[in-house]
Amino acid sequence: MAENIQPWSQSRQGYRPGPQNPQRMSYPGFPKPTATNPQGMNGLTREERQEAKRLAEEANFNFSGYQVVRREFISHRFDPAMTIRGNSITFNNSCISKLEDATYIQFLINPEERKLAIRPCEEGARDAVRWCVVRGDKRKSREITCRPFTTKLYELMGWEQIYRYKLQGMKITYQGENLYLFDLCAKEAFLPQTRDPETGKIKRPKPILPKEWLETFGMTVDEHLASTQVDLSEGFVSSGITPPENNTTISNPDKEPMEVVE
Repeated sequence: MAENIQPWSQSRQGYRPGPQNPQRMSYPGFPKPTATNPQGMNGLTREERQEAKRLAEEANFNFSGYQVVRREFISHRFDPAMTIRGNSITFNNSCISKLEDATYIQFLINPEERKLAIRPCEEGARDAVRWCVVRGDKRKSREITCRPFTTKLYELMGWEQIYRYKLQGMKITYQGENLYLFDLCAKEAFLPQTRDPETGKIKRPKPILPKEWLETFGMTVDEHLASTQVDLSEGFVSSGITPPENNTTISNPDKEPMEVVE
């Protein structure tokens, strides 16, 4: 019986015959053909094949090359956040509710690392700022008017006065204290709200993200881990916001109060 030969296949330009008995590549966790299991992976059940693949992925996995996707790329409306305007700072209710029963805080800023830490404190502590309104057992967000502080922040970061800036907070523990840490470089910029001249409805502006964010999904895993490390004894200083006591005359009439309840 004549052999089934296809002479045209060898006459094609660039044709190179492959090996007669190619060997399959083996991977960690994948069984190789043996005398008792000559079919290798083909001799396993579906569950056994899935488990072998899982073991192979587990054996070869590491964080090299991975990026942690920025939270700003995903819906984060109800995540802890801080909004900085030209003359005030506001924390959303999510931020306030997740910092236990704190009513007063201190602002700590690291000008070198461009980070802002929020530390709970007692009412009478130096530079204490009331960041929420307490009504019964509920705490509500309030606006903290602090033009000298926000002016210095805008100058430090090179921000435009026309924008308000929103930053996502990260809750960390430092020496047994629960803090919020904000990366001032990881901000979303918003233009002022406008009203549609035809319908009269308020048009909410879309966030403007930093240009460098468009080049990556986020930080590498190592960079992300390093960004959560903080030492309050290194580079952090108090903002110096000290509101006047109630029913107390302000010594300098030209200096505006640092806190005003909405």
